[in-house]
Amino acid sequence: MVNDRFIHTKRKHKNKAGKTPEQLDAEKGKFPFTEIHGFKLKEVEWSVPDQKTRKSRRRAFNNVREAFLKHIGETMAPALREMGLTDKEIALVKKGKAPIGYNVHHKLPIHGGGKNEFSNLILMPIGPHDDLHHKVMDPQVAQMQSGETKKVVIPWTDDMVYIDPERKKAAPQKTAFIANALAARNGR
Repeated sequence: MVNDRFIHTKRKHKNKAGKTPEQLDAEKGKFPFTEIHGFKLKEVEWSVPDQKTRKSRRRAFNNVREAFLKHIGETMAPALREMGLTDKEIALVKKGKAPIGYNVHHKLPIHGGGKNEFSNLILMPIGPHDDLHHKVMDPQVAQMQSGETKKVVIPWTDDMVYIDPERKKAAPQKTAFIANALAARNGR
């Protein structure tokens, strides 16, 4: 019987700074993917506002978040259902509250010069939200200070409600299945 301890597997080698080649590429905005969680990677100018501006935008965001949630609750209920929210959770959104496990995300974060405009916001689950930051944005901007500007790659969508790409793929199949079932039931 072969003992797995003695099987040689290649390990990723780290440089003197203790970073893998993948980590170094991420810092430079180079990724082995062009899309993450349905967001396409887009090059933007990341400009770190001064601390006073960032704090002011974060304080103002509390009211904007509530207004944004009310807006999508009233105008985008079908998308919220497709996202997987229940009627009870949609009612919560209509009151300006995010359901547990969801976050209103700035597509271009305040730290990168993003503003509290509805077009810069999206309601999404916390897991994919965190991946957007930790896997794509944070490695590129971790060392940036107020007043610094550089081109970075960020995950981008024009949507205001996040729908998992797997759900999007299943939706046409589900719609076709329902249509076929109704046609069969009606004798067509």
